[in-house]
Amino acid sequence: MSEPTLDKALYLDSRTRESVHEELERVFNSLVDFQEQNPRVYQSLCAHKRDLSLADAIQALAQTLEVLKPDE
Repeated sequence: MSEPTLDKALYLDSRTRESVHEELERVFNSLVDFQEQNPRVYQSLCAHKRDLSLADAIQALAQTLEVLKPDE
């Protein structure tokens, strides 16, 4: 998603970059916690993936968090 489109989407959803980043970071942290607390279940679920594995979801969220990173 390009920057102008993201900015427009944030505006239309009445959200800020920071609030979306915080919400997605909580989801990301929950998935990482699940991975760490259930390593064998996590591996099994990733091995039996369909279109998307939990590993794919974690990676996608990590990349999205970089895009939404608040300006330092």
